[in-house]
Amino acid sequence: MESKTIIKDQGFLPDFCEATTVFMLALLTELFALILTLVATNGSGFWENLALISLFTQWVALLSAAILCLFRKWLNSREVAVNAAISFGILMGLLLLISLLIVFFGDYVGLFDRGGRAQIQYFLVRNIAIGSLVFAVVLRYFYIQHQWRLNIQAQGHAQIQALKARIRPHFLFNSMNTIASLIHIDSAKAEKAVEDLSDLFRVSLREQTQHTLADEIALTHSYIDIEQLRLGERLQAEWLIGEIPEEMEIPALCLQPLVENAIYHGIEPIPQGGIIKIQAQIENNRLCLSVSNPISTHSQMKNHNSNHMAQENIRTRLALTYGDAAVFEIEAEQELYRVSLRIPIERPEI
Repeated sequence: MESKTIIKDQGFLPDFCEATTVFMLALLTELFALILTLVATNGSGFWENLALISLFTQWVALLSAAILCLFRKWLNSREVAVNAAISFGILMGLLLLISLLIVFFGDYVGLFDRGGRAQIQYFLVRNIAIGSLVFAVVLRYFYIQHQWRLNIQAQGHAQIQALKARIRPHFLFNSMNTIASLIHIDSAKAEKAVEDLSDLFRVSLREQTQHTLADEIALTHSYIDIEQLRLGERLQAEWLIGEIPEEMEIPALCLQPLVENAIYHGIEPIPQGGIIKIQAQIENNRLCLSVSNPISTHSQMKNHNSNHMAQENIRTRLALTYGDAAVFEIEAEQELYRVSLRIPIERPEI
């Protein structure tokens, strides 16, 4: 069956409930009020007009954001055209309602001249005209941002799949040779090695770009078991896993390639072998993963470019998935090499 790549579409309306979004909205609204005041004011009364226009525009902007935030999930579950039409109708209805309330109470406080119905009509028509133009531009901007995000997401997914497809051929050759040598000596170990190898390639070739931490750890265990058949007691693995929810999702193949590098560039060149330390713990609301291995002068020089290619693979995938929120670090000491990555813990949207 042909697999299809599905890009998750969360709708084009942004989250207006975030504090940063509310602050930027209030700031832009005040700037817009200042421009309107400069255009509408002739001579005196600038500060009085600015206060009234600011009060009006801030109420419209913040109430509009609150209503769109309240119905955001429902609106984003609709098609883009329907979403935009309903959102525009809600915004225009709210603008008209606030304008009518100002007209109603303005007659009592003397905001409008008595008998000045033309002034009231001008006030309503101006608000509707300016509001429709502003709302149309804002929704158009949200739509463009939405399309840009979908495009980046699609490109990122394709690039992640291309990066995951890079499988080091020497590992396949070594594994097949090991399995072939075990068939007549220990058929049970050979069968187990084939199953481990199948699990590894199944994850590498499937469309899914994320899986649970438990899946990644199990996959890494399978890889180490295959390599231990070849290296024997030269390869030792020490696991330091903290209290982490097993269902936590992480990018697929972000730990196993680091262990592969540690074996190929660290353990294998050393005659006596060594210990690989694999750590996973939660610090400051981030999942911290690290792989460290002993190194020698020879292992520092061997296949240096290949080592960096695998690291850049993971670094790029983390950047595509998390942006600047993920951290990838390399620490190279005299006899120890450590690669660490910190991934933000994603919470489901409420």
